[in-house]
Amino acid sequence: MEIQYFIFFILILVFFALFINSQLKKETAMLEFINKDGKSVFVDAELAKNTTTRMRGLMFRKSLGENEGMLFVFDKESSHIFWMMNTSIPLDAIHISSNGSVVDIIQMEPCNSLVLCKKYYPKAKAMYVLEVNLGFAKKNGIEIGNSRMKTKLQTSN
Repeated sequence: MEIQYFIFFILILVFFALFINSQLKKETAMLEFINKDGKSVFVDAELAKNTTTRMRGLMFRKSLGENEGMLFVFDKESSHIFWMMNTSIPLDAIHISSNGSVVDIIQMEPCNSLVLCKKYYPKAKAMYVLEVNLGFAKKNGIEIGNSRMKTKLQTSN
């Protein structure tokens, strides 16, 4: 009888691991932004399109390439609040409306505490939030109201 419970437990673990793995497969997109000067800026972004990938975000990452980031894709425009729990890379969070306009840029600092992590509240509603290395927006001329994301993405899984 104990062997049956053990086998059942192992099967449950295998199915759970397969489910988690399927949720964590990396999907990417090349994003094009038009900056304040009308020039194209490209970002190779990992997509976070479901609850699992959005919750994990860039946690536990040690680095991020110069033109790399993570694009959080939401089902609807809202004021999406972020925090940096277990994130060791300082980031710019570029909030983008459903029409592609940059509506806010927030500089976020790393946090390794569960209780003391600061929450970052955007000034405007957004459909997407792009996390890139801190200073990326300024360096590439991406500004609120003067820049837009040209790439079209679907918002559902």
